[in-house]
Amino acid sequence: MPDELKKDKVKIITLLGMAVMIIAVTIKAATSSVIAAAAIHIAGLACFFIIEGIEKTPDSESGLSFKRFFSDMKKPGVIPLILFMLVLSPAEMLLSRAMFGRAYIDHVLGRVNMPGLDQLPLLLFNQIASVLGEEIEFRAFFVGKGMKHFSFWPVAIASALLFAAAHFTAGAAGIVAWDLGGIFIDAILYALLYRRTGNCLISFIPHFLNNMIGFFLVPILFG
Repeated sequence: MPDELKKDKVKIITLLGMAVMIIAVTIKAATSSVIAAAAIHIAGLACFFIIEGIEKTPDSESGLSFKRFFSDMKKPGVIPLILFMLVLSPAEMLLSRAMFGRAYIDHVLGRVNMPGLDQLPLLLFNQIASVLGEEIEFRAFFVGKGMKHFSFWPVAIASALLFAAAHFTAGAAGIVAWDLGGIFIDAILYALLYRRTGNCLISFIPHFLNNMIGFFLVPILFG
């Protein structure tokens, strides 16, 4: 395939995938549609891997690179940023408890459908699969592929807004705003980490660990 035709094809798939994700997130936030939720994942994952196939991207250059994992972890600022995010997560939960009490965690638990700590192996599998999927969709595809056609901040902010909106559940206005605001900030930090490494396996680490920290802290802080 000629290079110009390949670039045009990749651009069309990127823009189409981004548009489908935006529409699907909007529908999901408005209606809680399971079909719209599935469309978000299908569009992000499918477009990422289709583009990787068209460009014949080697693992060493991929936004999902196992080969670069350890070298990417050693890049300047990566570990401090991950540690900052791991401290931020429990701090957010402590503030949430102080501001809203039990009502906050009831709201959060109302939007997640996960196995409990009594089913730890199933919970771990569920989290690994769902978090890796989200990192491919929102960071490797939306941010990573999007940066080839737009500058970083517009796609990072758009991706973070979509990521937050995809987690929307109706509730008390203050709790909903606080919940989605925290998710938006986390998504911006994941995007910054992706820009620094170009590897969504690195942004997967704090995302997965933050979720697991949350599961363990819930019974301690809100039990």
